[in-house]
Amino acid sequence: MTRTVVITGTTSGFGLDSVRLFASQGWNVVATVRKEADLDVHHDVPNVRTLLLDVNDEAADAAFAEEAIAQFGRVDALVNNAGYYHMGPVEAASMQQIHDQFQTNVFGLMALTKAFVPHFRTQRSGVIVNLSSISADQGYPYTAVYAASKAAVAAFSEGLNVELADFGVSVKAVFPGTHATRIFTKIDQAADVPEDYQAGIQRFFSVQGTGSSPAVTAKGIYEAVTDGKNEKVRYYTGPDAVAIPRSKQLLGAEWYWEEFRNAATGNPSDLWKSLVTRGEEPVEFTL
Repeated sequence: MTRTVVITGTTSGFGLDSVRLFASQGWNVVATVRKEADLDVHHDVPNVRTLLLDVNDEAADAAFAEEAIAQFGRVDALVNNAGYYHMGPVEAASMQQIHDQFQTNVFGLMALTKAFVPHFRTQRSGVIVNLSSISADQGYPYTAVYAASKAAVAAFSEGLNVELADFGVSVKAVFPGTHATRIFTKIDQAADVPEDYQAGIQRFFSVQGTGSSPAVTAKGIYEAVTDGKNEKVRYYTGPDAVAIPRSKQLLGAEWYWEEFRNAATGNPSDLWKSLVTRGEEPVEFTL
């Protein structure tokens, strides 16, 4: 029996690559986009149905879940990929920006998950994969609100993993590191940032690279959906994301934080430099 996955936010980045990867492996895919102009984005990919969905519209989720299930008769996995990125000092962020950040990354994700849980519980199977971020494990300056929203996603995923275990449903979270996706071209920046912050912002973001290909995280999402490890929640993608939890294990939480804070304020130690260059390629601890 051909399996079906629902993936949100598929016009670019992780979502686009995930659609293509799942389809190439013989899955049926229900892909979501926010704009009618994007409905043909997957026209060249077989077994893909593209539907409109604004993840912020919580009232539309129940009807969307039924529509998605009707496309191929069932749904075996849900990938909550759609996201929103706010950047800037907390002092300069408006409360509307903060609410918007949580509406998309947390409340919208939770509402859509709730819409699919009865289907998965009834069929006694299913996988839900939520996109978190390595910044959920490691609060970064100037994106503290974004990191907090992704930390909420991580905690939600862990709690729900246990909550739904009796029904054969697994909930997981993927923690990407730095990736070259269009989210960084769609940044909602804080306005009227005080001049006092400029030096710190320039210092911290001056080391940001282009990051790994989105295909790296698409593979991580596919693994989370298909590996059958219902008890496993956390999947790290990209060299920097893999390095951070390993470094914490090596150093312990307190020593690790001291090293990270020194590096983030412009005083990286030789130990830190050696840690962040472990792995397949040089790594920078950036967003």
